[in-house]
Amino acid sequence: MLPRGAADDEDSYEAYIAAADKRFRQAQIRDRPDSPSNVLRSKADKLHAQLAGVTTPRVLNTLVPRVVDTYGKALAAAATPLERCAAAQSLAEVELKRLELPLDVDGREALELQADTLKHYVTALLAGRDCQTIPWMDSLYCAATQLVDQAKDWEASELVQQRPQLADGWPELGQVLRRLHSVLPLDLGSTASCAHVASLTAWLALTLATHLYAEACTIQDEGASEQQWRRGKTLVADIRPLLESALANARFVSEEAMIEEAEDKLESLNICEHICLSTQARHTADAMLRDVLANSEELDMEGVRVVTDKYLEAIALASDFDQEATARAYAALGRLYCSVLRMTDKGTHYYSQALHLAHSMAPKVVTHTAWYKDAAAVLQKAQEEALREEERQAAQERAPFVEELSEELESLRAAADRGARALLVHVYSKHSPTGSETTTPTEDELRGDRLKDALRKAIVLYHPDRHANKPTRWQVLAQEITKYLSARYQDFK
Repeated sequence: MLPRGAADDEDSYEAYIAAADKRFRQAQIRDRPDSPSNVLRSKADKLHAQLAGVTTPRVLNTLVPRVVDTYGKALAAAATPLERCAAAQSLAEVELKRLELPLDVDGREALELQADTLKHYVTALLAGRDCQTIPWMDSLYCAATQLVDQAKDWEASELVQQRPQLADGWPELGQVLRRLHSVLPLDLGSTASCAHVASLTAWLALTLATHLYAEACTIQDEGASEQQWRRGKTLVADIRPLLESALANARFVSEEAMIEEAEDKLESLNICEHICLSTQARHTADAMLRDVLANSEELDMEGVRVVTDKYLEAIALASDFDQEATARAYAALGRLYCSVLRMTDKGTHYYSQALHLAHSMAPKVVTHTAWYKDAAAVLQKAQEEALREEERQAAQERAPFVEELSEELESLRAAADRGARALLVHVYSKHSPTGSETTTPTEDELRGDRLKDALRKAIVLYHPDRHANKPTRWQVLAQEITKYLSARYQDFK
């Protein structure tokens, strides 16, 4: 989209065009063909015209620098905006022409020529704001954006297809965009005075920021080494001013699409930055912990405290921005408490936090990661140990009552050995539940398929969960009764 300057509607845009036309006519009236700049440019034009019929590299290597030098002198001598426009545009054209000539130019030199061309386009646009028509400005703006688009996919360009040596040594895309962006004005005061330059600056800054952000996101998703996360921090530091520049310039020219994109990327960049900082803090803590464990016969508690604080810092940095980074920091803290400090309760608490966050990431799956597997294994082991401890304590509490009930339990076992019918009769007659109105099943209820129903009913009636508030002696008895009833019930399956 071509920039519309400060014009907000069609009427004001028409007035904007009319004002530019008026400035152009006034500049033409004041233009002097015999001015030093125009005389030099006319001389350079004649030299430039000679390039069309020359194919000998030796001659071109002499003639081209003369053309460039003469146009450069014309630009330096320019006393009016119109003279600067004409000289800068001519310089841009001859720099591009050098890529088409049979000269020994490789990829790096080709990039420098394009950077110089873009610089001259910007010079012409900045001068043109005071003396050129809007169509002229639009045309030069389009030429500048086309130059950048061609450089972004240089090896596939028609020019490189015709002259493959132009791709030799061509830098990677990030370096290309950085070099092109470096020739643009960095001062918002300069760009804000020209809508076309502001729009070009916003677009190229956003293009470069988008490329760098893609690399930062790759590190965010896949980074594993300290070096990668340092690179991530460097990228964030490079991207932020680019996005801020893009946003400021886009706002000046009211480019809503670029404004929205820059604002969205700034928000995403903030998240990426916190993830990088959190992960680096975690890596730092890991390295510090290794040093603490390796350099001391006795555990250095002060060193461990510093490591703990670093893990907590990693959690704080990521907690409002990324669940996985937070979960990984929690898992690292859990490992510290479980494996180093032997404080299992606290360690499993942090491991539980890590797994809770991991499960809330759905549909993203992290069960294959080492930190998740470690956390899950430790928690499973802790749960099994807790269950064994509960069973041990329960058995210890049951022991006196089992001894006290030894005769009743022996009679219960003997009844079970005689069969399901004998067991039911014994249970109902000898151990009827307190307060229950249940009576011994009838003979019909103890025959055939109805015997299975009677067993199921008895299991429900004597199940320990129904007697949780009864005296412990009765609870122990109910557990044993249910055990034998369930065993007999299995015979019917």
